[in-house]
Amino acid sequence: ALDERGLRENTLIILSSDNGPVVDDGYDDHAEELLNGHSPAGPFRGNKYSAFEGGTAVPAIVSWPKEIPGSQISDALVSQIDWFASMAALINAKLPKGSAPDSQNRLNTWLGKDQTDRPWIIEESSTMSVRTKNWKYIEPNDGPAMITWGPKIETGNLSTPQLYHVADDVAERKNEASLYPERVFELQNILRHVRMKNLKP
Repeated sequence: ALDERGLRENTLIILSSDNGPVVDDGYDDHAEELLNGHSPAGPFRGNKYSAFEGGTAVPAIVSWPKEIPGSQISDALVSQIDWFASMAALINAKLPKGSAPDSQNRLNTWLGKDQTDRPWIIEESSTMSVRTKNWKYIEPNDGPAMITWGPKIETGNLSTPQLYHVADDVAERKNEASLYPERVFELQNILRHVRMKNLKP
């Protein structure tokens, strides 16, 4: 329809999804049996409801032929919450004071004009995590290791800190918290500062 009306070239289209796939979510649809070896979370560990990347990573496709140079794949670290500030910047809208405090203007990254990463993203599932370009810290949590009410999914809960070098270990299999205590401390501090900021009246 956009092509027929001559609007495709100058129309911004964003396709994305909710976080994390889930197959057995209470529906009697035989989804697990029909997977035939397919892994909905791709190379990632975990699924929806998990603190691992399989539960928190989100796909995104952005198309705007007039503004986005060529076909490209970006591994820049961004967050869906950045769309608020980014779209406001696109139309020169001034956001009301205090609105979307965690949203950052990453418009040039979304439009493929640069590969600038967000310095970090706070993630929340069964517990809190801090994700940077290369690392992921998962806060200790005494909750169950598996979802207790249904799907066979790891929660990511562990009573000790978890640190994964996601740049090399996308499946989050090697907990390196004991090897890099200074990195754990750095990411814990990010989480602490964000909490303190959000607790202020």
